[in-house]
Amino acid sequence: MELTVEPLKVLIVDDEYLIRNLLRMRIDWEQQGMTIIGEASDAEEALNQVELLRPDIVFTDIYMPKMDGIELSGILMERYPNIKIAVVTGHDEFEYARQSVKLGISDFILKPIRASELLQVTAKLRAAIEQEVGREYELMKLREEMKQGLPYLRERFVNQWLSDVMPEDELQEKARFFGIPISSGEPGSRIAVMEVEVAVPQAKISAPEVYPHLSEPYHQTRQTYQAQRGTQQQQQHGQPQLSQHQTEAHPQPAEEIHILLRMVGMKQVQAFYPQDSQTIIVMDPHNRIVVLSLGADTEFTNQVQQLQEELQHTLKLEGCEVDVTVGIGQWQSGWGRACVGYREACRALDYQAFVGKNQVICFEDLVIEGVKRPYHSDAQLLQQLQFYVSVGAGEEAVLLLERMLSVPFSDVSQFRMAAMDVVTECQRAAIEQQIEGEHALNKEAVAAIFTADHLPELKSMLEQHVRTVSDVIQAKRQAKEGNLIDRVIAYLEENMGNAEVGLSSTAAAFYVSSGHLGRLMKKETGQTFVEYLTQLRMKKAEMLLKQTDMKGYEIGEQVGIPDPHYFSVLFKKHIGRSMNEYRNVKT
Repeated sequence: MELTVEPLKVLIVDDEYLIRNLLRMRIDWEQQGMTIIGEASDAEEALNQVELLRPDIVFTDIYMPKMDGIELSGILMERYPNIKIAVVTGHDEFEYARQSVKLGISDFILKPIRASELLQVTAKLRAAIEQEVGREYELMKLREEMKQGLPYLRERFVNQWLSDVMPEDELQEKARFFGIPISSGEPGSRIAVMEVEVAVPQAKISAPEVYPHLSEPYHQTRQTYQAQRGTQQQQQHGQPQLSQHQTEAHPQPAEEIHILLRMVGMKQVQAFYPQDSQTIIVMDPHNRIVVLSLGADTEFTNQVQQLQEELQHTLKLEGCEVDVTVGIGQWQSGWGRACVGYREACRALDYQAFVGKNQVICFEDLVIEGVKRPYHSDAQLLQQLQFYVSVGAGEEAVLLLERMLSVPFSDVSQFRMAAMDVVTECQRAAIEQQIEGEHALNKEAVAAIFTADHLPELKSMLEQHVRTVSDVIQAKRQAKEGNLIDRVIAYLEENMGNAEVGLSSTAAAFYVSSGHLGRLMKKETGQTFVEYLTQLRMKKAEMLLKQTDMKGYEIGEQVGIPDPHYFSVLFKKHIGRSMNEYRNVKT
C-alpha cells in the first residue's frame, strides 16, 4: 500500500462573478497540485456543490446574500470537518475575518487578491492537507498491520487470560475488542490442552515425499511455512529465496516437522469447530493446542474424545508414531477462573506420565492427594526380587515387579527412584551369579530406563531388563548344572565298584549339598540318585554275567554290592530273572 496524493479539489464561493474569475485566473492551480472543480454564487448553492463534489478546499467570500461566509463555514466545518476553508475579505472586513479564524477557518485572503498572497495560502493549505493525509495513511497502515496481526494479538490475549487472573472489567473490554463472546449471564468455561508429539527418525527428515500418508493440508501448510521462512530470511539477511527444487533437495530439520504437524493439527481443530463463536482455539507458549469452550458443559468431553481420535488417525507419518494426548480441566464458573481450568488441564496432561500417551485425561478423574508422599523403598520386596532374578525365575520376578510398581507415585522422579532400586537389585543378582559384561548391565537400556517419562513405558523397559538378567542367569545355571551331572555320571561309572559310594559321598566329592545333587539328578536324568546308581550297577552286573564265569557274589562285590542276598534280589528285580536263569538262557 503506497501513499498517492491526487490533485486537491477546490470550490470557489462568491456572489461576484469577477471575484470568482479572478481567483480562478490569478495562479496556475495545476502547478500547485490543485484543480478547481466548481463555483457557487451563494451559500445554498455552495452547500449543494460540496455535497455533490466533496472538495478538499473551499474559498468563500464573507458577505453574500441570504447566508454569509462565516455562517456557511460553520455549517461546512460541522458537516465536513476535513474540508479546509479560506475566507476572502476586504480591509474593512479584516477584523471580522480574523476573528473567524478562531472558529476553525484555516486562513483568509484580503481583497484585492494578489497572486503572491494566494500562493502562500494555497501552499499552506496543501501542506496542512498533505500532513493530515500522511497521518491518516500511517494510521491506515497501522490498522492494516493490526488487522493482519489480530490473530496473534488475540492469541496472546487468550494466553494472558489463561495464565493469570485478569480483572473482569479489563477482561470484558479486551474480549469485546477481539470478538470473544463473553456474556453476562451464567458465565463459565472448560478447557482442553492437546499435545501433539512425533518421534522422527533421521531417515525421515527429508523432502515432502517421505510423508505420503499425511493429508493434503500438511503439504499446503508446509509450503506456506517454507514461503514465510524464506521471506523472513530474505528480509533479515538480504539473501534470495530458495527455489522449490533447492528446498526439496536439502533435508528439513526435525523441529520443522514438529511445527508443521502442530499447524496442521491446529487447522483440523479449527475445522472441527466451524464458525463456533463459543469455542476459542489457540496455541499456548508450549506449542500445545488449547480449546477454550465458553458454552454449556454438556458434550465437551465427548467432542474432545472424538477430536483426539480424528487427529491421531489423520496426523500420520510413514515410519513415525504421532501421539495426541489431551488433558481436560473441570468446568469453571466465572470468566476470571479460566486460568484455573487451564492449570487443571495442564496437570491432567502431565498425568500421561502414569497412564501413557494417546489418552484423554480429565482432571476430575485423577486421584488428588493433599500432601505429596515421599518415596520409600520396600526392602522386603526388593530382596525377594533379587532372589527371583538370581535363581533365574523370570516370570516370578516380573509378577513381583508389577506389584512393586502398582503403588501410587507423586511424580516422575519417584518412579525413576523405584526403577533405580530395581536395576540395582538386578545388578546385585548378576554379581552374585558372577555374570559379567553386557549381560550384567546393558548401559544403553539402563540409560533409557532412567530417562523414561511415562510409567507404562518405564514398566515395559524394566520388565524387559528383569527378564533379560533372569534369562542370562538361568542359562548359565543350566549350563553349569548340566556340566555337573555329566561329571557326576562319569564319577559314578568309574567308582560304582566302591560300596561306600552314595549320594552323600558323591555330593561331598563335588562340593555340593546332597539335596541339591539329588534334585539335579532327578531333573537331568529323570531318576533319583539311588535309582540311577543302582541301574548303572545292574547294567555292569549283566555285562559281567555275559562276558565272565564269575560267581554271583564276586560280581556283586565288583559292582559295589557285597551282600550276596541283597545283590541277588536287586538283580532279579531289575533284570526280571535270577542270575542262574540269566546264565542258562545265555548258554
